[in-house]
Amino acid sequence: MSKTSPQVAEESLAAERHAFERQRAQLMRRYAGEYVALSGGRVVDHDKQDEALAARMFRKFGDATFYIARLEQTPTVYEVPSPELAG
Repeated sequence: MSKTSPQVAEESLAAERHAFERQRAQLMRRYAGEYVALSGGRVVDHDKQDEALAARMFRKFGDATFYIARLEQTPTVYEVPSPELAG
């Protein structure tokens, strides 16, 4: 199975989402109102602007899996496909 297969990508994204949820309370105290990006289960960047953060993440990590979420009391979820999956 290719490392970038849809199944592997989905499992990696689920792992990052799970890491975010496990750390959510701690992250809220530090980054409330901001977007955080997780890779490898840890915060690798943060920003108040989601598009700026996503652009940096794609530049830094390319097609590697990462997860971006906004730290807010009532979570809003956005799913942004990798550019390689578009088309």
